[in-house]
Amino acid sequence: MGNWIPPESETLMFNIDGSARGSPGFAGIGGVLCDQSGKVFCSFSLSVVWQEAVAVEILAIAKACDLCASKPQLKDRKIVISSDCLVAVSWINSADIGNFNLLNLIYGIRNLLCTLGQTSVQFSSRVSNSYADLLAKRGADGDRDVITWEV
Repeated sequence: MGNWIPPESETLMFNIDGSARGSPGFAGIGGVLCDQSGKVFCSFSLSVVWQEAVAVEILAIAKACDLCASKPQLKDRKIVISSDCLVAVSWINSADIGNFNLLNLIYGIRNLLCTLGQTSVQFSSRVSNSYADLLAKRGADGDRDVITWEV
């Protein structure tokens, strides 16, 4: 997984990424949920409707939140959703919305984060997100949509 930086012990890391072929353009989102040893619990690669780059990152964060919320066994786990888009992370974590068109999606993510309790969104460098980037590019290229669970 490239220069992936593992999470702390007892924490799961959901590396996510979005890829837009132009802005706006064909787009995809991808992510991989791993523990500190690199064991994969979930991965996804999905095509999304033509989107601008930051919107695609927000969609990837939303999908990771939805997937975490869909598994009761993850409810009490500490999960870090890691994005290489500082703008998207700041819109999720601050009072500033940044983009009115994404208002409902951002508030939806914030509500899910409250429900999930120990789940947070943080910025990480692009080099540590290489596998999520590959999955997002597959989605942008129109490869078939895939969500895989290993738990």
